[in-house]
Amino acid sequence: MLRINTKIKWFGHTNGMDCVENCFDKKHFKSYKKQISYQYNSYGFRDEEWPADLTDVVWCVGDSFTVGIGQPYEETWPKVLEKKIGKKCLNLGEDGCSNDTITQRVQEIYRSHNPRLIIVMWSYFHRRNINGENVQFDKNDFGLDKDLNNFIKNFQIVNSIPVDVINLTVPNASSFDNKDLLPYFLEKNNIENLLIFDQLDYARDGTHFDIKTSESVCNLINEKLKFIKSTV
Repeated sequence: MLRINTKIKWFGHTNGMDCVENCFDKKHFKSYKKQISYQYNSYGFRDEEWPADLTDVVWCVGDSFTVGIGQPYEETWPKVLEKKIGKKCLNLGEDGCSNDTITQRVQEIYRSHNPRLIIVMWSYFHRRNINGENVQFDKNDFGLDKDLNNFIKNFQIVNSIPVDVINLTVPNASSFDNKDLLPYFLEKNNIENLLIFDQLDYARDGTHFDIKTSESVCNLINEKLKFIKSTV
């Protein structure tokens, strides 16, 4: 489950939503000054080739917000965190990734690599893994209640693994019109230790976050790390 593509991929300077044709805000895209390029390692992730020894790394798992769509590579949150804590952080972000796939990926990391710390930035609740493919929603099992229950299921699976896990969600991960309802829902369902953060800026594509939010996310993670004695 770790490997997305067995060949090194090169997408040049645009990718997915991060192009003038598909971006949310064409004016913002054209005025964005920072240079961006996309290069993927032999596992199919937007990262350098991983070291042979993976015993003391941080595993960062998520969707396109973890990939860093619309951001320079050095400003993605795993790279910012790596500089902040002085420990190798692996980027296992996949564009369009569902929480079902994220859960499978975390389980594979646990089975194969004896990890010390996994950081999960959970994706949109409506996404599903159907027959091995990530889809925006399951047309046969769709609705806010089922979306939330599916998230709870995945969250509980991941956090039952005997490894230190830090949990975050992408901005507006749920379908709640009122974002203040999400903390209420989480408390009601005994979902603890889920970090929710505000989006402070926008990447070139106008949807994903940029460096200010990356830094804010890493500050939240760093605060959480102070309570995890066995890893950092």
